[in-house]
Amino acid sequence: MIKSTVSVFSVLLLTGTITGCSTSRYPGSGYPFPRTERGEEQRKGGDRDYPLSSLGVPKGHLPPPGECKVWFPGKPPGQQPPPQSCASALRSAPLGAWVITHEGGRYKVNIFSRTRQNVVDEVRYYSAQE
Repeated sequence: MIKSTVSVFSVLLLTGTITGCSTSRYPGSGYPFPRTERGEEQRKGGDRDYPLSSLGVPKGHLPPPGECKVWFPGKPPGQQPPPQSCASALRSAPLGAWVITHEGGRYKVNIFSRTRQNVVDEVRYYSAQE
């Protein structure tokens, strides 16, 4: 009994160690988003904006200025919802969704938690100019 309990504990500990060291990935995004403090707005890479091409959203599917778009990583562009008001998009963003806002010369992407409702894990900025 004691041996089997120790073996089960060892397997669980090893599994937790391996998965805990991995970088979290949002399905279908093709690149990692490191975790940040819950709700903390942090710009990765200093004051620079990321190139728009690294976002992985086709230009024709980005929201117009003053509107937002809820984006579901891993879903094809044609199956994404249309742009909507930012208040509505931010209020109703589902778990794991991105809310893309067009802010003049750049896009702001709020990446919502996959486990906690209405919690933003990370905020990234992408230049609207290529």
